[in-house]
Amino acid sequence: MDRRTLLTSIAAAAAGSACAPEDAASGTGKSGRPTLAIDSDGPGRWRIRSWAWRENAWRPRIARAERTAAGIEVSGPIDAADRAKVVARLGA
Repeated sequence: MDRRTLLTSIAAAAAGSACAPEDAASGTGKSGRPTLAIDSDGPGRWRIRSWAWRENAWRPRIARAERTAAGIEVSGPIDAADRAKVVARLGA
């Protein structure tokens, strides 16, 4: 195998496995989107790692949540698609 064939096959493999935000919207399960993570930060407090598609890559968005008298309060950036999931998981 010469260098040109090798580079072409590497590029084809990378292009075939690339993900785009359109994949996530289509619901095909091929999005490659990292999972939402909710970690305990103490009693009634959590650290949330959500993901947003920016600049052709999945980028983490870190937020904090705290249980208050009014309910679950989320502060910091979080992907809009994940906000309802976070409140539902922490409210139970």
